[in-house]
Amino acid sequence: MRGVTRFFGVVAAALAVSCSVGDGAGEVRGRLMVQACALDEPDYSMQPDFFGGDWHQGSYTIQISRGGDTGEYADVLVILVDDTSYVAQHLNERIAVGPTGVTPVHAVLRLTKRCGRREIVQSTPDAALMAWRGYVVFEAIYRGDPGADAAARRTAVTSFSFDMADPRAVRDYTQTARERAVGEGREPAALTQSRAELEGAFEFYFVRGRPAQRFQ
Repeated sequence: MRGVTRFFGVVAAALAVSCSVGDGAGEVRGRLMVQACALDEPDYSMQPDFFGGDWHQGSYTIQISRGGDTGEYADVLVILVDDTSYVAQHLNERIAVGPTGVTPVHAVLRLTKRCGRREIVQSTPDAALMAWRGYVVFEAIYRGDPGADAAARRTAVTSFSFDMADPRAVRDYTQTARERAVGEGREPAALTQSRAELEGAFEFYFVRGRPAQRFQ
C-alpha cells in the first residue's frame, strides 16, 4: 500500500505542474466498472484531444485527456515511464506496465469528469485506477531535447492494454447501498473494487514553449 500511495502522489504532482502540450491524436477506449459512481460502461471512449509530456532526468510523464488541460474537469490517463533510455532500447516491443518498482512503465486513470462531481465521500475526490497488469508498445519516445528535429520529439504508442483497479477501500456515505457494517464505528459497507480495462494508441510531438495553463 505504501507503493500505491507513493505512485498516486507522483501522479498528483504531475497533474499539478505545467507540462508541454504537443500536437497529436489517439484513442483510449474500454470498459469502466466503478460502483462508487454507478458506472458500468462497457463502451467507454475518452476521445482525447489533449496530449502533454513532462520529461525530467530521464523519466517521462505522459498525460492524455479530453476537453481541456485541467485534470479537475476531465478524465485523465497518466502514463509514467521510469527511464526513457530503456524504452528507446525496446522500441516496437511489448513493455510491461504495472506497479511502481515492479515494471518500467506505470499508468493511472483519474475519472474526475465521470466521478468528481458525485456526492460520495471517499479517500480522494475522484476515482483513481492504477494499472496492475498490462503492456505498452512504443514506436518512438521523446528523449528530453526540446530543440531536436520533429522525429526526435515524437512519442508514439502503437498499442497499449491495461487492467486497472483502485486498491483503496471506498465506502458508501450516501447510504444508497442501505448496508451498514457492524462493529466499532458502524462504518458504511465497502463498495466493490473499482476496475477498468483500457486499450488504445496515440502519438504526439513535444512542442517547446507551449506549456499547459492551469487554473486553481
